Amino acid sequence: MPDPVDPEACLRSLAGEVLLLAERDRPVFPLSLGVMAVANAFVMLGLLPEPQAEAILAELRLALEGKGFRNVWGITGGELTVRPGAHEYWQARIAGLAGLGEVPLSVAAVGVDCPTSVADVCVEWMKLTPAGLRLSFHATAPDPGGDLPAPDVPMRQAMAEISLTDDTGQAYDLSDLSTGGGRSRDRQEWRGDVLAALDPARKPASVELRPTGRGAPARVLLPPPARVPVGAGAAPWPTAAEGYLAALAPVTTISINQAEAGPEDTAEIVATVADSLLAVGALPATSTLLRQSPASGPGWHTRLVHRWGRRAHRVAQRRGIADIMPGTVEFRPAEHRGLAVRLPLEHATAVIESVSAQGELVSIQLYGHPWVHGEYWPMITPCFQVRATDDAGNEHQGIAGGWQAFPGHEGSGRFWFWPPVDPGRKSLQMTVSTLWEAAWAEIELPR
Repeated sequence: MPDPVDPEACLRSLAGEVLLLAERDRPVFPLSLGVMAVANAFVMLGLLPEPQAEAILAELRLALEGKGFRNVWGITGGELTVRPGAHEYWQARIAGLAGLGEVPLSVAAVGVDCPTSVADVCVEWMKLTPAGLRLSFHATAPDPGGDLPAPDVPMRQAMAEISLTDDTGQAYDLSDLSTGGGRSRDRQEWRGDVLAALDPARKPASVELRPTGRGAPARVLLPPPARVPVGAGAAPWPTAAEGYLAALAPVTTISINQAEAGPEDTAEIVATVADSLLAVGALPATSTLLRQSPASGPGWHTRLVHRWGRRAHRVAQRRGIADIMPGTVEFRPAEHRGLAVRLPLEHATAVIESVSAQGELVSIQLYGHPWVHGEYWPMITPCFQVRATDDAGNEHQGIAGGWQAFPGHEGSGRFWFWPPVDPGRKSLQMTVSTLWEAAWAEIELPR
């Protein structure tokens, strides 16, 4: 085996190759994407500081522009950078826990209806964090037709008609909200959350929601974190580089702003990353990934996973529709369980906020830090991955769903499990991993 190459020298060598190969009569997009992919991998894996990677990419961009490549997507539109990929991941990791405001301290499945003059609001979840009480809601109203106002306009009015007080009588303001909305059949729908600021020294045991118009008040208990077995585990792959490559490899096509990379291009990009990781000594020559690709399964399997997931989520969101007003959504608290279970990771923070079991669709909500999120492949940032084993020994993969970012690279995301979980199963051992470490928790399902 030759001696490992310095990561900076490796990236500069790749940039030089791109400059030599770039010709005006051939697409430059796959070439620029390849060197970006290697830069992002080096930064994400801690092999090269982000400023050094950015400097090399900036030099390449200037050199390509000097060859006449101007106004070409992949070069001059803000590309040739590790943004929005691994940008600031290591700064957030080094900063540690200082100043984190969204770590879940208590999570409650609520399901409280609060009718207002503008919409029927259902408060579905309530989460206590150092920043305050965060309420997740879903709201519906008849569609009046014509142009609709911005989603925050009716929701601010609706929240003004709902009062929130804790067990000491302290009242909270519900104006700090984030929401989106649209039309569904003949109705308007909104989903979002609202943050009620809280004195950090205050930890209420319960709160009361009270619509100012019709509707009865409801008391919501804020339970302590669930006491469940937890422990440290092993990351999915022996090395972080293998875990990164396994997450990168399954994509076969990409199209961004009318620039395309097909199966041959994406395979070349993955090969470039793998070769670079081998060259710098991060990817073992004995790795099983070099003998069998993680994307070698049948092409229809990945498509099936996402088709089933979309269909299952639609069915789950419309459960009980015949029992209530047409077009509305029912939140059944019995199908959900607040947990706020913190996992014993050394170099990251992960909290299983909640678990939901709606027939065969089982999912968790996960808080994590540092959690950055790339917008397009290959600028991937596999900060957290999830897998599970049910009480019959069947293994399930966590498929990432919606994700919400908070300041300071805190995040909260949903993972649902594939293959579908047998409704007869009562518990899952859930493992949350980074590229370097893992931890598990034994979770009872809310059947």
